[in-house]
Amino acid sequence: MRFSLALHAAAFAAGVAMIATPARADNLQGITDTTIKIGNLGPFTGQASVFDPLNYGPEAYLRYINAQGGIYGRKFETVFADSACNEAKGIAAAKKLIYEDKVFMIMSNPCSGVAMAVKPMIDKEGLPWIGIAANPKLTRPTVPSMFHVTYTGVESGSNMARFALSKPGVKKIALALHSNDWAHGYCDPATDYVKANGGEIVASTALERGATDATAQALQIKASGAQAVLGCLYQPELVVLIRDLKKYGVDIPIIGALGADFEQTVEQVHDPSAVQGKFFQPYQFKAKLGEGPLKEFHDIFVKYLKKDELPKVGEPTNFYYFGVPAAIVTVEAFRRAGPHPSREKWIAAMETLKDFDTGVLADKVTITHESHDGVKLMHAVGLNDKGVETLYKSWGVPLESEGQ
Repeated sequence: MRFSLALHAAAFAAGVAMIATPARADNLQGITDTTIKIGNLGPFTGQASVFDPLNYGPEAYLRYINAQGGIYGRKFETVFADSACNEAKGIAAAKKLIYEDKVFMIMSNPCSGVAMAVKPMIDKEGLPWIGIAANPKLTRPTVPSMFHVTYTGVESGSNMARFALSKPGVKKIALALHSNDWAHGYCDPATDYVKANGGEIVASTALERGATDATAQALQIKASGAQAVLGCLYQPELVVLIRDLKKYGVDIPIIGALGADFEQTVEQVHDPSAVQGKFFQPYQFKAKLGEGPLKEFHDIFVKYLKKDELPKVGEPTNFYYFGVPAAIVTVEAFRRAGPHPSREKWIAAMETLKDFDTGVLADKVTITHESHDGVKLMHAVGLNDKGVETLYKSWGVPLESEGQ
């Protein structure tokens, strides 16, 4: 496997270690001779627990690395902390991880509101952070110890708009979004892209968390003459919107944000005619889930996660795969930091990543001192006219790997 523990980068890692700032004692927090303590912060309870596969994907990879012997003899020890996607609970959980559990870093953290709430603490302490939360404000402008190696709302929102406008004749775009920072993290960049590329936002309608009816929103979109809808919504509300757009005869493409799992959304809408050739999402990966280069990660999830960490039915979903690059890159930075890691060495190692292939994402990771946002290129996923899940480069243009 490409991520085996053969220390192929040992010489390079030693070079990074030599140029890194000498470590102070307080910058060795979370590291012993045999362990590296990682804080895994996420919504393990509450309505937002649908996102916890974003936490379990990275954990599966760390367990896989441990089974291979760890990194330079150190194994990863994970401390899970529940934010319930609530800012107050998230702050308390992060404080416990940093000051009581004394973790080396915080990983995953998929809820943008929580991530923004704990950002000042992370920055003040200089604690390494690799998150899944999509809010681009987390790493723009650059924060020394915080990194995105998955797509932020800037990339995802821009790719949502790019795909919508790639359909011939489409210029008029409607937005349906939550009023929170997460949704604006997608829809604001999408709006900028639409306007910069000759399109027009003809409607913007709010659909709040917990909504079970989108009649008013569907009718507003219909009246606007929109030719496509960008849904900056979490999964439950996106399902409601798709159903009600179909109910009121709004027959236009719906491009959802990454707050939803594609396959689960299709299943929950439970109406092929409402999604086939109509519902699409940006697609983060280089292949279909569990196929081609992603097969090895499917096997890691199934082997190293417990029964209650896997889906109750079916195969590991999109969120497991989207979470795992955080761990892959974390491990690579530890390899490059050498046998005597510290915060400074790990951060310096992160900033040496150039065109690093996670084996998962559509794009390769490049981190520099000036930019801690690692990936940009995305594809799209939808059901073709035969109802087959298909990956697209643009409207009607499948990836060559689709063989269509």
